[in-house]
Amino acid sequence: MGAQDGFDWGWADSTGGKLDRRQVGKLLLVAASLTPSVMSGSLLSMLGVQGSAQLDEIEMKIPDSALARAADQHAREELSPWVLEHSYRVYYFGKALAKADNVHIDDELFFITSMLHDMEIEHPVPGRCFAVRGAEDAERFLTDQGAPRGKVVLVRNGISGHITFGVENDLSDLAGAVSAGCEVDLSGKRIQDMRRAWFDAVVAAHPRLDFKRKVIETVRREAEAVPEGRTALMRDVGFDFGVTNSPFAE
Repeated sequence: MGAQDGFDWGWADSTGGKLDRRQVGKLLLVAASLTPSVMSGSLLSMLGVQGSAQLDEIEMKIPDSALARAADQHAREELSPWVLEHSYRVYYFGKALAKADNVHIDDELFFITSMLHDMEIEHPVPGRCFAVRGAEDAERFLTDQGAPRGKVVLVRNGISGHITFGVENDLSDLAGAVSAGCEVDLSGKRIQDMRRAWFDAVVAAHPRLDFKRKVIETVRREAEAVPEGRTALMRDVGFDFGVTNSPFAE
């Protein structure tokens, strides 16, 4: 069974992202299996271990399509600077990991999903998960842009699913690639697989802007708004600790 089985768009739309007891149990088992790799990644990075994952100059350019440019402009207009820069880092980190793993992802759709994935993170609504609402926002925006329905659905599902534990193990899926990029930026997971000079260049171009403090506070407010959601469960299993102890200064 895939990581999103039981957590697809039908579930997200109908429940607002609320988990039942069975789903909580399933996600807790997944979280337990992921914890060692997150901790080892941070430790290896602090010890100076690095891999070869990086993007060349051409790969660093954002997709040159009308839809990608529209999504980029939309994100620039709507997101706070710290969320915007996080979104760019997610795109570059996720893309580098997919390249290193020899996994093909649609660059245009991955860029759009990365830029729009946290559109609602700073605007909690009681009882409805920010990822579900962000997916709805993206669906409306892309539809208004005249995007083909197939692309709209892929991006919507990628945004809705990116906070489901375990999706980051499948980088061929938009939710998984975004989640993997987020994991690098939040906890340092798989940072040891990247060439450090390239990684540092990405962060210099897209600075963290007091990221640790801001994301911890933002996630706390989201978890309080949706206590039965995936974000609240994420906090229960150590989100704050993971972010605080990630191998970044801020």
